[in-house]
Amino acid sequence: MIIVVFLFVLIFYGFAYHYKNTIRPRIIGARGEQEVSKKLSRLNRRKYLVLNDILLKYGDSTTQIDHIVICEAGIFVIETKNYKGWIHGRENAEYWTQTIFNYKTKLRNPIKQNWVHVFALKETLVEFGFIEYFPVVVFAGSGKLKNIKSWLPVIKTKKLRRTIKKANQSQYLCQDTMKQIAETIEACNIKDRKANKRHIKRVKKQVREKKTREKGKVCPNCSGSLVIKGGKYGSFYGCLNFPKCRYTLNF
Repeated sequence: MIIVVFLFVLIFYGFAYHYKNTIRPRIIGARGEQEVSKKLSRLNRRKYLVLNDILLKYGDSTTQIDHIVICEAGIFVIETKNYKGWIHGRENAEYWTQTIFNYKTKLRNPIKQNWVHVFALKETLVEFGFIEYFPVVVFAGSGKLKNIKSWLPVIKTKKLRRTIKKANQSQYLCQDTMKQIAETIEACNIKDRKANKRHIKRVKKQVREKKTREKGKVCPNCSGSLVIKGGKYGSFYGCLNFPKCRYTLNF
C-alpha cells in the first residue's frame, strides 16, 4: 500500500512539473499568438498577406516564426511573447528580465530570437533579391514594458497594426511578387509534427548548453572568457575576444 501511495505521489509531482515547465508555457504562448493573429486578420487583405506559425529550415536546424506580414514595403517578421509583470531589456543583451513584485525571471532576448527568423527568411527568399525586412517584437497579455532600450519596435498588441501601416509607405514589391513570396514561404513551411518536436528539443538543448557555459563564465558563441566590464547602463559581462565577439551577459 505504501508503495502504491509513493508511486501515485511521484506520478502526480511528475505531471505537475511537466505541466508547469512544458504544457503551461505552450498554452500561454499559444494564447498570445492567437491574440496577435486576430489583430493581423483585420489588415486589408488586398494590401497585406499574413502567414502564421511558419517553421523553416535554417542551416542544420530549424526556426519557428510566429507571424509574417508581406506588403509593398517589404516583410514584417513578428515575434510574439505573452508575459505578466514588468519586462526590462536592452537590444544587445543576451537575456531580458520579467519582474513580478520582487521575483525576477530571465527570458531570452526576443530581438535576437527574431533576427534568426529574418536570416532564415533571407535564405529562403534569396531568389527574390533585395527585400526590406521589418523585425517587430510584440508583447501580448497583461505584461508592461519597462526600461526597454531598443531601436527596433518592441510594442504591445494594440500598437501592432498602427506600426505596420506607418512603416508601409514605400512600394518595393508589387502584388504578384508578394503572392510569389507567400507561396515560396508556404512551400518551404515544415508541417511535419515530428520535425516540429525535434526543433523544440534542439532549442531546449541549446538553451541548457548556453546556460551551462554562462555559469562557468565562458562565452557560448566563441568559448572566450566572460569578464566584468563597465558600460553606460552599469556593469556587465563581456567576451574577452571583443570586438570580434560582442556577446554580453547581465551582471
